[in-house]
Amino acid sequence: MARLVILRRHESPGEVLVTRPARLRERLAARWRAHLLDTQLARGVAPETDAALALRAHTLGEPRIRDVLARSVERVLDEARSAQRPSLTRIPICKAEVLGAAAELEELATRLRGPGLLASRGLATVHLLLTDGCGPLYFRDAAGELRAAVSQTLEALEPRFEW
Repeated sequence: MARLVILRRHESPGEVLVTRPARLRERLAARWRAHLLDTQLARGVAPETDAALALRAHTLGEPRIRDVLARSVERVLDEARSAQRPSLTRIPICKAEVLGAAAELEELATRLRGPGLLASRGLATVHLLLTDGCGPLYFRDAAGELRAAVSQTLEALEPRFEW
């Protein structure tokens, strides 16, 4: 069954939201261009401006995906607290940075598992934080940047409703 997308119609005066079934091309774009779409969502681009963005935002908000993100955050914490050598198949995390931001990361995992809506901007930011090999989670010379990034991510998770 095709998902519905909510889009902002630009050709009419004022802002009008319309709902329609997602096209196969849009569903494939949302899957194949996930990183690019996450980058746009994290920068604050409204999901309703593009069907692929709307689909990606919807996917990120699904309970199953939120749980996957929470487990990934917890896995990062477990790896930082572990005395085992990091896996050779993954980019090693910066343990000192993770341990320095442990409280914020635990709060992030709790928030991802909690009830209620989370903003797509924040969810996309979480995904990018976990997957960007050049980001503060992995970059050794990023003193204090991970704690700041996680704090900003927690703030970005809060939905903002404009009337």
